[in-house]
Amino acid sequence: MNASSIARVGALAVLWLTACVAHAIETPKPQPAPEQKQQEAAPPELQVTPTDERAFYEKVQRVTAYRSLRGLNIPPEVIADLGRGEADKAVAALSVKASQGDTKANIALVHIQHWCNAVSQQRAGDPKTQIAKLVQGQPDARAARVAGVMYAEVEYMQRARANCARAQFDYRGIEARLRSAADAGDPASATELAQFLRDPAKREAMLQTAVKKNYPPAVYKVATNLLIAVQRGQTTENVSQIRELLKIAGREIPRAKLDLANCMAVGCDGHPADALTARAFGIDAARDGEPTAFPSMVRMPWGARIPRPQLLAWQLFGDKLNESGCMGDQFVPTALALTQTISMITRVLDNEDLEETKKQFDALWAEHGVRAMKENGCE
Repeated sequence: MNASSIARVGALAVLWLTACVAHAIETPKPQPAPEQKQQEAAPPELQVTPTDERAFYEKVQRVTAYRSLRGLNIPPEVIADLGRGEADKAVAALSVKASQGDTKANIALVHIQHWCNAVSQQRAGDPKTQIAKLVQGQPDARAARVAGVMYAEVEYMQRARANCARAQFDYRGIEARLRSAADAGDPASATELAQFLRDPAKREAMLQTAVKKNYPPAVYKVATNLLIAVQRGQTTENVSQIRELLKIAGREIPRAKLDLANCMAVGCDGHPADALTARAFGIDAARDGEPTAFPSMVRMPWGARIPRPQLLAWQLFGDKLNESGCMGDQFVPTALALTQTISMITRVLDNEDLEETKKQFDALWAEHGVRAMKENGCE
């Protein structure tokens, strides 16, 4: 692979890949004492009346939990508990299943533990100042909902933090079961455990045991690790495998399908850029309701030749999914970004194009809406 190809890989990796930070399976660390707040200027007056979005925000968090635990066959009632911020109930139910040999329940406990650690560290202040800045220029109805969601998030996090503190995690038992299952050849446990290994060679070897069993999350992790290694100049070997690995992972993981489209569109893997072929994978990811497919469609080369009415129809498709809670806890940034994109495209279309957009949106939603909602657990 030549230098220009390596440069393209690095540029692409910056665009859509973020290296995962491994967390040990450990008891949450004590929180430091709150810092003394300095005198702050009075926030700008809030010119919007927030709607009551508490029920909607529970759905948003339920979808977030569903997406995080996808493929682990977690009972709907546990997902519902997490949507309500009742981590203690979710942990109690999963702990029983894990102690009875359910390896996927045990992996879910690891995910929830790290989610609780993140929740315990989050300290949200008065959202008025932030809301006042974010909703400027937004349509009234959207501004009211964004404000309502942000207030609901503060209330939810307070409840979730308290319930996470009540959750009874058997840290040693969780880790012992995870290691035992990985040693016994369970690909899901091996994939989860690999992130905790400090030795890169051992970590890669453990992932490869899961790859050999065609476990999609492991295949996806190996593909992204390879991209990151190339980005950092750590290797130029086996780069051509990236495309095949992403194809395999994309059969079950919509985000991998989108990464494949972005990779192919710029030639990230040593192959020439092929935006036309990439477009099929990108659009398929959008059909799945993959949240990052919609901004990629506007910014990446594979979306450049999509006719403007169709491009706008897809953005409206993504917006309807988001308004249905299907983007999870990314509702606010997604809503604001889509508002801007939809407005930008609409301004350059005439009435005939806008009428065509409406027809295409109706057709897209009728054909793919149910599939996208089911994929994201928001039906």
